[in-house]
Amino acid sequence: MTEGVPLREALKLAPFQRARVVAGATGLDRLVNQVNIMEVPDILPWVKPRQLLLTTAYPLRDERAALADLVPGLAERGLAGFAIKPSRYIDQIPPVMVEAAERLAFPLIELPPEASFDEVINAVLGSILNAQALRLERSAAIHDRFTRIVLSGGGLREIAQTLAELIERPAAILDPEGTVLAASQDASRHGLGAAGRRGTLTPLGSEGLPSARRGEVSAAIFTLTAATPVVAQPIQVDGEQHGAIILPAETATLADDALVAVEQAATVAALRLVQARGIAEADRRFQAVCLEELVAGHAVDPGILHEHALTFGWDLAQPRAALVVELAALDGRPVDQRPALASVGEQTRLRQRLTEAASAALGREAIVWQRSAGVAALVAPGPRGRAALLEAAAALQAEAARRLPGSLVSVGIGRTCDDPLDLAASHREALRALAVGRRTRGPGHVSLFEDLGLDRLLAGCSNEELAAFREATLGPLLTYDTAHGSELVRTLEVFLACSGNGAKAAHVLYVHYNTVRQRLATVEQVLGQSLDDADARLSLGLALRVLRMLPRG
Repeated sequence: MTEGVPLREALKLAPFQRARVVAGATGLDRLVNQVNIMEVPDILPWVKPRQLLLTTAYPLRDERAALADLVPGLAERGLAGFAIKPSRYIDQIPPVMVEAAERLAFPLIELPPEASFDEVINAVLGSILNAQALRLERSAAIHDRFTRIVLSGGGLREIAQTLAELIERPAAILDPEGTVLAASQDASRHGLGAAGRRGTLTPLGSEGLPSARRGEVSAAIFTLTAATPVVAQPIQVDGEQHGAIILPAETATLADDALVAVEQAATVAALRLVQARGIAEADRRFQAVCLEELVAGHAVDPGILHEHALTFGWDLAQPRAALVVELAALDGRPVDQRPALASVGEQTRLRQRLTEAASAALGREAIVWQRSAGVAALVAPGPRGRAALLEAAAALQAEAARRLPGSLVSVGIGRTCDDPLDLAASHREALRALAVGRRTRGPGHVSLFEDLGLDRLLAGCSNEELAAFREATLGPLLTYDTAHGSELVRTLEVFLACSGNGAKAAHVLYVHYNTVRQRLATVEQVLGQSLDDADARLSLGLALRVLRMLPRG
């Protein structure tokens, strides 16, 4: 809120009735909040902005040359104006002062001989105090109106409408993404958009949303979408931006009362948005608990499940598949190779970004929830089935990379279920697909359980069982290779992949056929079994597959 009164208004007071503005009349809208008297020639170090300086010119009566520099010095220091009673000591105001005042739009006032400085000071200060009292009264009235909205349970719509009535301009409230959350009745006619419409605030000559601070009446101009100029006031809580209030940019300035109203509106809007976020967060947590019970197989009562579906708006009538997502890499480094994240807050932020990415990419029909180890969703692939699931997973990865630059996410997808009570099985399959993909493909994979083939069986075994099978079947061969620097395991793998065709294996390995024969003979000798045995080949093939999933050491 600005303090003071325009000099133009102060000149209407009784002590100025016979005063005359001799120069700088275009600057009469300067604000006055103090009155000072010039008693010494070197007055410039003692003056302050927005002061009205009074003088009889007595301090400069013998230094006429100093009068030429006085007006520019006062204007530079932001004074409101300079009032002189010249008749007693200098006869008239020097033309050099008049010329400088006119050029600088700095009000230069000639006081009549009978003017009393005491009367001038008392009248101006009284006017300032009255103006301040009036502003405080208006501010209190504005505060009361918004307080009543809060106490009566009003929402953003009431806040926007009240603000529009107070400032006589339409108003709208945006979320951080630019979506209009609420608007006054006539906002759409002024290009501010209706609730639900998405826009983009583009600053014109400014960066970021400006904060209208007390004592400032000018706000930066933005454009909404491509055409509508608006004034924007951010809605912030503890430095976190929750959105903005926008007004048509009829002018670049806001009057005191309008600025107070906008500030109050931003405060109560922040309160409402924080409350709404808290309620939404509690609702999301309860939904997550219910969904975890569903995918864990604990929700076995169809009636309770139906009740939850109605409460949360889940459409479980259409076939769905479980999808699980984990953050596999961040800043270009696998998560398991990074040091622990700095704080719980940072971990929460990452999970929230991942959840937002999943919600945005999978669409409104998907049921998405946040978990301690990532994100899960129930997606409806529709008639396109597998292709739709793969497209959804790719869109999710792209959106996650956009929201978390340098990140990779892995996705596992279970089979589609007609009965929602079977989603527990789909969820187990999605987790298994995620685990197999992590073992065999590394970070950033998309794995469908139905595509796993033999790996789906291996994924059902613990790491301990798989390691024990690998060592029992391939252990001696792995040890031999390590000790002798040979490539028996690699030769065996290629030989089995070539369906036991030694000549083809030699071609793949770029070695002579006799070299392959010698290596395979060594393999049989080390393992103590013939490669002509079908069961031996099957066991060795499985062990090699396990070795890829679970490397030794």
